[in-house]
Amino acid sequence: MKFKILSFNWHEPYLCLLARLGYEFQIIEPEVAPGHYRRWDKNMRPVPENVRLISMATAQEMLELGEFDLIIAHNIKDLIAVKDYSLPKIIVFHNCLTTEIELGKAKVCRKEYLEKIDFLLEGVQKVFISEKKRQDWGASGEVILPGLDISDYGGYRGESERVLQVGNMLQERDLMMGYSVSKRIIGTHPLTTLGLNPSIPGSRLSEGFQDLIENFRSSRVFINTTVEEFEDGYNLSMLEAMATGMPVISSANKSSPIIDGKNGYISNDIKYLNQRIDFLLRNPDEARKLGEKAKETVKEKFPLTRFLQSWRRVIEKSALDYLERTVINLKNTNQPFKEKIRKNILMDFVSYPATTAYFLERAFRQKHNVITCGSQINDQIIKLWNLEDLNWEITPQDLYRGNTTPLQKVMEELPEGWQPDFYLWIETGLSDIPSDLGSFDLPKVCYLIDTHIHYERHLEIAENFDFVFLAQKAYVPQMVRAGIKNVMWLPLACDPEIHAKVEVEKEFDVGFVGSISLTPDRRRNLLERLQKQFDLKPQRKFMNEMAEHYSKSHIIFNNAINNDLNMRVFEALCSGSLLVTDSAPGSGLDELFLDKKHLVIYQDENLEEVVSYYLQNKEHRERISIEGRKEVLARHTYGHRTDAIIKFLNENITGVEKEKPASMEEKPISYYENIRNDLIPLVPSDANCILEIGCGSGRTGLELKKQYGAFVAGVELNPVAANLANEVLDDVVQGNIESIDLPYGSGSFDCIMFADVLEHLVDPLSVLMKVRPLLKYGGTVVTSIPNVQFHGVIHQLVEGNWTYEKEGILDETHLRFFTYKEIGKMFVKAGYSIQHIEEVIDPQYEQFSLSNTNVLNFGRTQIKDLSPEEFKQFFVFQYLLRAKPTNVNENEVNDMFQKEETLFEIDNILLDASKASEAGEHETALKLYTEVIKLSSDNVQALLGMGNTNMKLQLPDKAEAFFELACLKDPNNSKVWQGLGLLALYKKDIKRADISFNKSLECDPRNDKALCGLGMLRVNREDLDGAVEYFCRALEINPDNISACKYLLELSYKLERFEAIERHLNIFMEFHPGNLNMLFALAGVQYKLGKLEESINNLECILTLDPEHESAIELIETVKSDLVPSK
Repeated sequence: MKFKILSFNWHEPYLCLLARLGYEFQIIEPEVAPGHYRRWDKNMRPVPENVRLISMATAQEMLELGEFDLIIAHNIKDLIAVKDYSLPKIIVFHNCLTTEIELGKAKVCRKEYLEKIDFLLEGVQKVFISEKKRQDWGASGEVILPGLDISDYGGYRGESERVLQVGNMLQERDLMMGYSVSKRIIGTHPLTTLGLNPSIPGSRLSEGFQDLIENFRSSRVFINTTVEEFEDGYNLSMLEAMATGMPVISSANKSSPIIDGKNGYISNDIKYLNQRIDFLLRNPDEARKLGEKAKETVKEKFPLTRFLQSWRRVIEKSALDYLERTVINLKNTNQPFKEKIRKNILMDFVSYPATTAYFLERAFRQKHNVITCGSQINDQIIKLWNLEDLNWEITPQDLYRGNTTPLQKVMEELPEGWQPDFYLWIETGLSDIPSDLGSFDLPKVCYLIDTHIHYERHLEIAENFDFVFLAQKAYVPQMVRAGIKNVMWLPLACDPEIHAKVEVEKEFDVGFVGSISLTPDRRRNLLERLQKQFDLKPQRKFMNEMAEHYSKSHIIFNNAINNDLNMRVFEALCSGSLLVTDSAPGSGLDELFLDKKHLVIYQDENLEEVVSYYLQNKEHRERISIEGRKEVLARHTYGHRTDAIIKFLNENITGVEKEKPASMEEKPISYYENIRNDLIPLVPSDANCILEIGCGSGRTGLELKKQYGAFVAGVELNPVAANLANEVLDDVVQGNIESIDLPYGSGSFDCIMFADVLEHLVDPLSVLMKVRPLLKYGGTVVTSIPNVQFHGVIHQLVEGNWTYEKEGILDETHLRFFTYKEIGKMFVKAGYSIQHIEEVIDPQYEQFSLSNTNVLNFGRTQIKDLSPEEFKQFFVFQYLLRAKPTNVNENEVNDMFQKEETLFEIDNILLDASKASEAGEHETALKLYTEVIKLSSDNVQALLGMGNTNMKLQLPDKAEAFFELACLKDPNNSKVWQGLGLLALYKKDIKRADISFNKSLECDPRNDKALCGLGMLRVNREDLDGAVEYFCRALEINPDNISACKYLLELSYKLERFEAIERHLNIFMEFHPGNLNMLFALAGVQYKLGKLEESINNLECILTLDPEHESAIELIETVKSDLVPSK
């Protein structure tokens, strides 16, 4: 699999080097000023084939859809642009921080700047293009020097007696580029300057990469004067000049690869360097000698292979580290709490929408892994708390925990290997903390809301937790004085999606949502005063209906109970209407919002005056409401609150709290000792030299040596297993095949074996390509790969499970998953053709294959219309295959890639066409099928699609032409004959329809639609019993055949025989319990069969879901009237 990487266009030459990795790059052309973008400069480099240029808007859309595997940033601005997206990230530091600060016009405090960007760099893999850059930034990370393939350059002639200087903004960046020094060194010698340098007369941009290379080849000497304090002693242009074979004149710099007099000249002495230029301009042979040494220097110190290997290693590390931080630990290591970006959170609360707990759960799920436990409110609570108007689904928690349920029971029910990083209990007023909470060694956190009402009870609760968050600020110091540690004020907030502003007309003066006491109290008195003077609408509403009510209000009224800072403050502000509230002294309201800027504070005695003023002053009212909404969205959403919780815990939880999950333990040594007797027969008998990748302890290789007398080498990641293998094999390399250099030359091996290895790799495609040159002519690759399409895995997935195991298809160490098609695609892309393939089949396949079925049921999901080969693929546990390099030239490989891409494109278009046809968008479907036919005129599926779509458009002549053409292309296609049969039936050509449907069944005896067609023919001939038989056969094969079901239902009423249709309707309802039309049909059939109570039950179910269903209302009255006398 290739990585799909997002990056930014700041450095075309460097991006071209990265493109050599072979991954797919989407490059943002960033906005450098309003309306101005840094476009790719094709004069510097052409756009590589695997690079696509996109806008920031497109990138954001793709990020939202999860289309990227990794992000490579080139500066802090890039990281800011992608800070909200949870992906593996790498930042490349191209410049020294000291240099950037000095070049910047604004004065920047280095320490403050580093502190400000610290959060952006958290969890980001850092790459420095030199050791100098790493030391200057003072950070840890990988140093990856630039790399060049000198075979891409060369051809130095040096016939032009000129000095060449290359760089952008040389004079403007004199501080680091040393332009003023270069002028003194060059003196009066002829000079060519290439680059964007508006202040340097005669400087020009190169006319393309070839123009740049030609200047390297023709100019006599290259000059570099980068300043040691601010820059390395080389840059990419200088290395390219050296790779061409060009000598370099350089000012002194400790990190320069130039050695004076050996591969160029380097000195602090300006006069000396000027003389050396003069010498080289007069002695071309000396220039060529120095240039050859310069080329060797690049080959030795800056090889492209090391650059690419280092980058692959960093990308792999970034991906694995990210998975580890997000609690998928593939490296079997424990982590400090704060290093895990995505936490595992076990939340405990009673499921009850409109509570803080509900909104916090929604926010936490955006960035973390959440499992909830607890009970849910019932009808008694709804009635007791006056929640009848809560029109929001009440969903059960992931795991049930009642008030008396111990936490241990919840922990036992957690998914295997899933361990919480902390436990969070949130007050809802309906649950108690677990009695055994103290026995668990994990961080325990609680969030207490109504402390202004239940302080004593909350104090008791808080004593059981490591970290306590309070919604009411006034009680934080009281709890601290009572001995509670780690107490923090965490105000309530709003949910921007649920409490959002609704675009509706204002309908009344003042709105209020909340409880109103039946007995006189402060809130009731204030509301009655408002009612006398203004159009007041107090309501009991929740969630989005509350937001709509607020949006219809010119002003929203709030008052506190016991000076609390309630949810209404934040929710009202989010709605965009003006909030008028009391000051709630000590609540912290004045710390979060400003009076008359974000909201308006009233005193009880001037309430009417305040409301009257803002009703009369629309402009003032709307200005404050706009500012209030901006403020609450910027700082006071539940997303902000969850971030605050995590930040506080990151700062206060130290060390590793728990042992690593058992599922992530290292494999026992027995895992590496299997002999792959199933793969050995695939190794050619004349193989003399064999390389086994992932050789384990060498048992398979030893067996190969015994049977073949071959030289067997191995590569093994596990050092213990590698040492064991070294005792029995001829040679063993210990290390990661994806990152190490193999010590073998081209054409070393007759066979390379991957026994259950490719699925463990980050990038198996690259590894297959990497080892390809090691094969002799006619050599083979032998491999075994698990099949993720196996029915057992699909069944788990349908039920929402993806549970890793110690061994098998879902081995906990598998990184990549393959189906038969994906295996084929990967080998084609890697430059191999599969010669032989064997299947490890589930024994259950035999009994299924004997039934001639083309339908598979996975619990509540069904896959139908499977060909025999497609059907078998669901029972293959593993594929064993042998492949050979295609031994084609580059153009042929490109042709293969193109064909493969065309096939992928066709598959996608056919899928879109099928979806369009099913949606009734027939004209769109025709256009898509036509597009496929243009790409592949013999594509039977497209021809068949054209026929079927034209039939739906009632264009039988056009349909017939396409069906006939499809039949010529594939005379054994059951669906084509089925189409011809339906067409003949439409034309009332009964004889031809009969022939076509029977021909369809010859090709596929389980074609339920052809059976249905024959049933329709029997109806046409008035052979109703024969028709019933065909319709029943069709439904036995495919219970979803609506046409067969409807015809059978109609015939059942004509024949007054209902047993068969009842059975098939019951089967249909098992798959489609929400289909009210079919449920109504079943109720009618049951009524006819005298099953009155069953009929009533189904009709009541319909009326529960659709109270206005007139037919159901009429029928239930009829059934009930018949039921009474029978009793």
